[in-house]
Amino acid sequence: MPFSIVTLVKGRKKQLENMLESIRHSSMTPDEVIIVWMEPEKPESRVEDSSLPIKQIYLNDGNLPLSKARNLGFYHTTSETVIFLDVDCLCSPTLLENLTTKLNEGIITSAPARYLPFIPLTGDYTEVEQDACVHPKRTSLPTETLLPYKKFWSLVFALTKNTFDKIGGFDENFTGYGGEDTDFAERFNSKGYGFMFVGDEVLHQYHHKYTPPLNYLREIVENANYFYSKHRYFPMYTWLQTFCKMGYITFDKQRHIFKIMSLPKQKDMDSTLSTLPY
Repeated sequence: MPFSIVTLVKGRKKQLENMLESIRHSSMTPDEVIIVWMEPEKPESRVEDSSLPIKQIYLNDGNLPLSKARNLGFYHTTSETVIFLDVDCLCSPTLLENLTTKLNEGIITSAPARYLPFIPLTGDYTEVEQDACVHPKRTSLPTETLLPYKKFWSLVFALTKNTFDKIGGFDENFTGYGGEDTDFAERFNSKGYGFMFVGDEVLHQYHHKYTPPLNYLREIVENANYFYSKHRYFPMYTWLQTFCKMGYITFDKQRHIFKIMSLPKQKDMDSTLSTLPY
């Protein structure tokens, strides 16, 4: 079955090179890999790989335009089946095969993840998979059966072009990080699409992160308020509560929105830098 892969990247060239290596070791290889760089074109934002058909696109708007970048990547694909794969992912050998062969018009396929505490030197899944761990707060979800739509995540998923078009793609009114994937799940559920995990996995390569994600505070608040205007509940609510307790935001009960009171300084963000792999 012909299929395309879409991935987004900003500043994670080594993770991207490892991801591409894992694709080369897969039981099925894609007809094309669409790489959307969310930064200007320069030597650091380009990869060469003669063994894979790669198309590299640049989207530089100064932010982290996840919705816009996913849509842009999708509209550059030529296959009827599309896999969205996070740049931090390493594919298990039969992942791509299972994602595509288990797919049908009413189903979106996905897969669970385990987490690596480092950026590996290699993208060969078999060499590093013994070092990956399970997220302690993520309960094991069954495979090959429909899952609650709110369990959807955008780390890895496959669908047909027709399904993506009927859902309407990702809402580009979400700017930056947060909420756009939960909105996507709300909309595919409302149209009767289901999703399930296949019996494979990805390994998530380590990257710096903040817990809570103070570096994305503005985007999370703005996107959460926009999400509420569409779906009448707030996503990322634990983070919003934490931001409130830290004094950065407050909840306006009259307008039913979260308001930013102040933005964290770099030293505040540094104090929440997490070394955990998940």
